[in-house]
Amino acid sequence: MQRREFLANSATLGAATVLWDLLRAPMVDAAGAPATADPLLDRVCDLVIPDTDTPGARAVGVPRFVTLAMARGVAGSSPDDRSKLESLLRDAAGGASFVALTPARQQEVLSAVDQSAYSERNSVWARMKSLILIGYYTSEVGATQELHYQLVPGRYDPDVPVKPGDRASSNDWTGQRF
Repeated sequence: MQRREFLANSATLGAATVLWDLLRAPMVDAAGAPATADPLLDRVCDLVIPDTDTPGARAVGVPRFVTLAMARGVAGSSPDDRSKLESLLRDAAGGASFVALTPARQQEVLSAVDQSAYSERNSVWARMKSLILIGYYTSEVGATQELHYQLVPGRYDPDVPVKPGDRASSNDWTGQRF
């Protein structure tokens, strides 16, 4: 890993930590009422990391994380990425509202967008998916229940046997490219 990559990954980890701290405070609108959920981000997060034997992205609050991350420009995102995502999904769905589609059709549309997004650099979907993954795997549930967490990593073993059902280590998420 080069020094610049290390610094960029460290900055992303630091930003994710700060954003999760902000999320612990309840979100309210201008009138002081609890902020409403975003149906599009809720559904997209649920499709990317659904509930399994561990809670999924929506259940751990990733849509709120993504909203705050976009507002602060984390991972190259911007506040207008939400509307760009909505337009991208509407176009991919043939003009229909993504949240109005059946769950099976939503999965088809998102899969098609996902396959085409990585052929284009700087795609809004690539940024949004990155935020979802960063948000989930830096959450308490993602880091300790979904992944195997070692409080103090042991010695370096270059060839560790992995059995079916073993979980990836959460100590090395910054070395992954999303």
